[in-house]
Amino acid sequence: MNKKKWWGIGVFGFLLCLVAGLAWQPGLIKTHLVSASTGTTDTDQAKQLEKKARTVGVVHPYSITGGTAITLPGRARASQKATLFFRVAGPLARIHANPGDRVKKGTLLLELDDRDYQRQVKVMESKLASAQANLSKMKTGARPEDIHIIESSLSAARADLSLAEKELKRYDILYKNQAVAEQAYDRAKTSVQSLAARVASLEQQLVRDKSGARKEDITAARAGVEELRVRLDIARDQLNDTRLLAPFDGVVTQRMPQAHEMVRQGEPVMTLDDISRLEIPVAVPENQVELFMDRDPSIRYTALFLTHKNREFTARLSEFSSRADRATGTYEFVFTIEPDPEDFIFPGMTAEIKLSTGTVSSESQGLAIPLQSLVGVAGNSAHVFIVDPETTTALRRAVTFEGLAQKTEVTVTTGLSKSDLVVAQGSAFIRQGEALTFENPEQQGAQ
Repeated sequence: MNKKKWWGIGVFGFLLCLVAGLAWQPGLIKTHLVSASTGTTDTDQAKQLEKKARTVGVVHPYSITGGTAITLPGRARASQKATLFFRVAGPLARIHANPGDRVKKGTLLLELDDRDYQRQVKVMESKLASAQANLSKMKTGARPEDIHIIESSLSAARADLSLAEKELKRYDILYKNQAVAEQAYDRAKTSVQSLAARVASLEQQLVRDKSGARKEDITAARAGVEELRVRLDIARDQLNDTRLLAPFDGVVTQRMPQAHEMVRQGEPVMTLDDISRLEIPVAVPENQVELFMDRDPSIRYTALFLTHKNREFTARLSEFSSRADRATGTYEFVFTIEPDPEDFIFPGMTAEIKLSTGTVSSESQGLAIPLQSLVGVAGNSAHVFIVDPETTTALRRAVTFEGLAQKTEVTVTTGLSKSDLVVAQGSAFIRQGEALTFENPEQQGAQ
């Protein structure tokens, strides 16, 4: 009986230990179960796990020393640009410049149909000539031959009036004796009145032509002439405004209307950019404003473009804002460059302004890593993936950077150390915590 009791206790203890061991290593159970069901060995399982780990390229950041103090991103823009329009309306008759053409100041760009404006100028010229002749006549008086004509007309009118008065007297006697109709009598009176008014008008005209016009009349006529001169100038300006000229040297960037289309007054028809001098605005953090404001002659500004990787353009600080941007807290500094036409640098191209000092310093200005290591770039902030040395998995880390250290590298100021293993190839395709495999890291500092 005792033997059975002890035997039961032993079996119970063995089962308890077995259950505890299996519970302690559930992954081992799952692995053996899968192996049993698929017929794979432990070596095959290890190979499958290695296949799941992503292979990436890694580097160690290296310190940057020397004269380069800071590099900031920007975008080129034209130093002068204009949207051109006609001050008058009309059909577009001729096109003399197209997008991409380089033009000089005063170059004819577009022309409207000017027939109506030419006629308006001729009408105003005729009206002005007539008004000027009338004013001259009022100031100098009538010519002797004109006065003689008026005197002759006045003599004839007086003779006609005398004859009409005699006729009226005879009609008056006959009308009283009822020997003539009342209608004939009324016509005789009307004739006398009409001739009397004509004689009075000719007498006034003769006096005016002999003595000249009144001072007020001359003043009014002179004002009329000045008004017509202004209206003629307006008509001529409108005729000239049918021709659109380039206001400055530049490149035509856009043309809106097509030939023979109706163009309205004030409607944009063309854009012109002056690209002989380009501006590059950059956002300068407040802790770097003093450096950019330093007038030390050893400080040099240069501009870098992605389209000209092996060339630097001399830049000049042309203006800056003393008011910080509300959203970013940075200050806008505008730099100017003067590229040659053969450089083919246009507004909108991505650029960088690099500040360089004339002395070489042994102090580190930051750590350089490949540009392709950055993910999730927002301003001067981004993320990189580093390799956890213990688990060889990907860790996402936030960094801040200033700009390009070389053509393909970026200067990181915070977030990394020299001992970190930074993913340089494949960072765009990995996730936080993903298993990684890599070869020996490239020693950037040796480059």
